[in-house]
Amino acid sequence: MSRHHPKPVENYTDAFLATAGGILMMTFWVIAALAGYLWVAVVAWCINRAITWLANRPSA
Repeated sequence: MSRHHPKPVENYTDAFLATAGGILMMTFWVIAALAGYLWVAVVAWCINRAITWLANRPSA
């Protein structure tokens, strides 16, 4: 019976951390983009309501 000693496994820690960091960066980028679109939509709606209110107010 021969004793087979397996080789040590390769260390993929750096590759994993780099990939996880890239995925996290892209995730936060998408969240920020969606929040930006929401912010622009809310501000545009508020400006539209203000212009409509100014146009419909009785003139003095």
